[in-house]
Amino acid sequence: MIRAATYVLSRHASTGRQRRLRRASRRLPLQCAIRCAVDLCYGFQGRSIQGKALWSTTERVWMGPETFLHWSLCLEDIDIPWAVATAVGAPQDVEQLRDAVHTELVAYWADRLQALPCQECPAWLPLP
Repeated sequence: MIRAATYVLSRHASTGRQRRLRRASRRLPLQCAIRCAVDLCYGFQGRSIQGKALWSTTERVWMGPETFLHWSLCLEDIDIPWAVATAVGAPQDVEQLRDAVHTELVAYWADRLQALPCQECPAWLPLP
């Protein structure tokens, strides 16, 4: 078992964006920390008319669920598990942390698809 605090802190050099996400989520419960990090990172403002993609104002792209999960879990500049590793109630085990973050990201995506208004513009094709 690898402790999350050790692994996550030494995994990569944090960027300014990463440090900002971590500071914002440090004292929040894990679920709130994940949602806060996602809101800061993506700034979703609307869903596509077909209802399968969300518009990210910060990334300026229509994003599908596969891209959202991949970017959130794997891109070093985003890496939500790293950003929320110091949140209240975050599991110490890396795999448990990643599983908890993945579960919350899936729930967040479903919530945003229901809550955000439809938006037509820009008429770009979404990433998968």
